[in-house]
Amino acid sequence: MEYLKIRYIDTNKIGTLVGVKEPLKKSQKVVIEDPEKGEDIVEVLGYSKEPPKNDLTPSFVRVATKRDLTQFERNLKESERAYEICKEKIKEHKLDMHLLKAYIPLNRKKVFFYYIAEQRVDFRALVRDLAKIFKRRIEMRQIGVRDAVQMKGWVGRCMRETCCSRFMESFESISLRDITEQNLPLSPSKFTGPCGRLVCCMAFERENYLVKFLLPEVGTKLCFNKQEVMLREVDPIRELVVIEYEESGKKIELGIRDILPKGYERVLEHCRACGSCCRRGVYEEATEHEIIGSSTE
Repeated sequence: MEYLKIRYIDTNKIGTLVGVKEPLKKSQKVVIEDPEKGEDIVEVLGYSKEPPKNDLTPSFVRVATKRDLTQFERNLKESERAYEICKEKIKEHKLDMHLLKAYIPLNRKKVFFYYIAEQRVDFRALVRDLAKIFKRRIEMRQIGVRDAVQMKGWVGRCMRETCCSRFMESFESISLRDITEQNLPLSPSKFTGPCGRLVCCMAFERENYLVKFLLPEVGTKLCFNKQEVMLREVDPIRELVVIEYEESGKKIELGIRDILPKGYERVLEHCRACGSCCRRGVYEEATEHEIIGSSTE
């Protein structure tokens, strides 16, 4: 089954359309019915065999007409004006919040204001003022710092556009455990993204380190060739392990194939396909102070 991936113009998030019968092309604009915004315009990214990774599954209405696109452009210009007005009102009310964007969807029934704040903000007076000016319903949306970077776009530590603003559909929790499991130096500042959280790309690397979960912890004593040895290092990328003989203290490198049972590759394939096995549970059990970010921030 093929799914149609779309990008929301306001948040830069990726959604999925199911059951679209007419063929659509990349970069084409279509009208969707969103549960929160109503009718709005989104951009087509293309077809994919991957099922939805989030709950952004609006319904398809039609291919955007010239009239739709004209109205959409007007809304964008009005959104810029709404942004400036809201910024001034925030100053007047002395609210501790940082406004990121204003957005008016195609149906013009609401005005959405996206902001970040360290604490909960009492914006009732602000909303009343804005409602009097725009004569429509006002929606204030507080978002997390990861969502903010996804919305505005940024350059990551790799000097390329951040993954979240390019192709990510959902955020995964990244913890200090990811650093240790990937044999990286325990220096969180070196692996922090522009959002101030650990970089999302560490989650992409997890499958490359699956073999570590088939081996015991480093420092464990093993029996190899009828001799007692100690496991000193595991290098999944080079598919090597380092063992040390107890009696002589000699260290040697071995291929992972030499120390794991025959057919271990099938176990790895099973782990890659499994979404809730014991290996996944390792990350779920990370303590609260280890977790750096989540999709619900």
